[in-house]
Amino acid sequence: MMGSGESVPFCTNCGASVGAQASYCSRCGTPQPRRGAQSGSNPPTGDPKEYHGAAQTTDFLDGITDRTAAILCYIPVFGVIPAIVFLASRRFRGNMRVRFDGFQSLYLFVAWLIVSSAVPVLFFGGVPGFGAERSLLTLLKFAIFICWIYLLVKAAHQEQVRLPVIGDLAARSTTEQL
Repeated sequence: MMGSGESVPFCTNCGASVGAQASYCSRCGTPQPRRGAQSGSNPPTGDPKEYHGAAQTTDFLDGITDRTAAILCYIPVFGVIPAIVFLASRRFRGNMRVRFDGFQSLYLFVAWLIVSSAVPVLFFGGVPGFGAERSLLTLLKFAIFICWIYLLVKAAHQEQVRLPVIGDLAARSTTEQL
């Protein structure tokens, strides 16, 4: 039985058995972490094999351009998820354009939630009728959806649009958070 400090002597890439002190797998050639050493204590040597498989430690946001990030922020309803990821990431912390688009998308999502959930409860007792109330809510939701599509198209053309009120809040949040 192995102690808690020992690691299983198998390749991190192909699973083949390797010696406890082996630096590379004899089957696939993947560099193996040093047993007993702290992870990250051996810096990369520049060997291309070192960046294969489990040895590669890159940020998943490294390949995303500013344009792609802006487009992802404006996916209707679900764009709030990438917007939050981009706002929280170090990669886009100093990027004013992506941060503005992330905040504007976040505030547009809040407006969507207010129109979809809060307005019916506050003004119509939870269930709007089939008359003017329902038509008004449908029209407001449609207007917000059209805003998302418009912003998505503008982001794809690398144009930045500032919505009234929401855009002002996003601009203020972008500068305050730095």
